[in-house]
Amino acid sequence: MKGIYKVSIKNSRNSYVFELKRNITILCGDSGKGKTTLYDMIHEYNRFGKESGVSVSSDRKVVAISGDDWESDIKKNSGSIIVIDEDSRFIRTVDFARIVKESDNYFLLITRNYLRTLPYSVDEIYTIKGAKNKKFEPVYQDIYKMYDRPDKNRLPFLPEVIIAEDSNSGFSFFKQIAGKNGIECVSAQGKSNILKMLKLYAEKKVAVIADGAAFGCEISDIVKQQELVPNKLAIFLPESFEWLILKAGIINEVVPDMIEAPYNYADSSDFMSWKQYFTDLLVKNSRKIQYKTYSKNKLADYYLQENNVRQIKENIKGMDL
Repeated sequence: MKGIYKVSIKNSRNSYVFELKRNITILCGDSGKGKTTLYDMIHEYNRFGKESGVSVSSDRKVVAISGDDWESDIKKNSGSIIVIDEDSRFIRTVDFARIVKESDNYFLLITRNYLRTLPYSVDEIYTIKGAKNKKFEPVYQDIYKMYDRPDKNRLPFLPEVIIAEDSNSGFSFFKQIAGKNGIECVSAQGKSNILKMLKLYAEKKVAVIADGAAFGCEISDIVKQQELVPNKLAIFLPESFEWLILKAGIINEVVPDMIEAPYNYADSSDFMSWKQYFTDLLVKNSRKIQYKTYSKNKLADYYLQENNVRQIKENIKGMDL
């Protein structure tokens, strides 16, 4: 399943209009905002159709799922938009993550708890705004991919330390350019270690660089840490390092629309996150010219050439490197 789907759910008291463009969307927020009401309206429509007093408009079937038969219910509703409320504890299990990975559905997950078993995007975490006519509003605002910095006049951010999510090719790239500018660059060895690393560098100006396409479960803790150290922490979350390379235009073999509109190409049955999609896109297309061949484990010299570094850095608008 791929594409953007506009969904409209209405009855005499409430109206919800929203769009889904990735396989996992998170709806969170405080009680009383209308999250459970949305789920209940869909559930009633599934049971009673028009007699429920609810109307559902979407190009894909919208299904509310709960209970012990959740796995079989998901499988028999292939190619649908699956809506699950936070009362269904199975959404926090490894088994559920496995089913999502194997599925060709889109999932709207209503939960106030961040789901560490699933790779979802910081851009697909929403809360509900509005009284009767409700809409989804992003929780984390994207200013040049520098998240939760409401005043863009505070940018660009000049770090003393860069904490990179992993120790692969992305780390190699940032370590090289950081070193040339007297900036320390360290690897967190995984996104779950970033918060611990931040506490080690609490007195310095730190930039966190991680893959935004799969960082949703960590973003809340990092933003809270940002609030504790005003003006000392920037959070740079491109879709992935591979996305940065593709955006730079140094792999001419890729059709630009495949980068700008990934929702039209990243099938949910093939890619659990857009991070995987961009990696696959870069690996396959870079192979066409041997010296451009990309590997996550070892960065080819081509990507460290001065002109290519400059082009990649042009997409890092909120940070001074």
